[in-house]
Amino acid sequence: MENGHSYGKEIKLGQLTHDPDHGISVLRRSTRLPYYMRLKYSLLDGNSGGNEMHLFSGSTFNISEHGIGIEGTKGFPPNFKIHATLFTGAKAIKFEGTIRWLYHSNSEKWYMGVEISSRRDELKEIYNTLSKLSNIEM
Repeated sequence: MENGHSYGKEIKLGQLTHDPDHGISVLRRSTRLPYYMRLKYSLLDGNSGGNEMHLFSGSTFNISEHGIGIEGTKGFPPNFKIHATLFTGAKAIKFEGTIRWLYHSNSEKWYMGVEISSRRDELKEIYNTLSKLSNIEM
């Protein structure tokens, strides 16, 4: 993976791999599918009840059963909670999630893996539709 984008070498469900650059083994919980949509996001403030203003712009670059990859103008460390609005074209889906990993490229881009904690059914429906269209066996 370079700059948060896949070049056809995605780790499949249950596959164990070795990253030669970091010597880290990775086990993915679910297959990632390419998914590019615009979104707005911000840190989740526990006092606001999820109504805070979205301060940062970005887009998705993949989706899985449990999460979504975000490319944006600001990154947050793992375990931080965010609130986001995903613009699917048909509707806007507001959701919350927890940052699981963060990558910063040489450009101004930040890449984050987000585990979804709200609105899972709607996002899983998108994933299932893409999965069927991609003919990927689950």
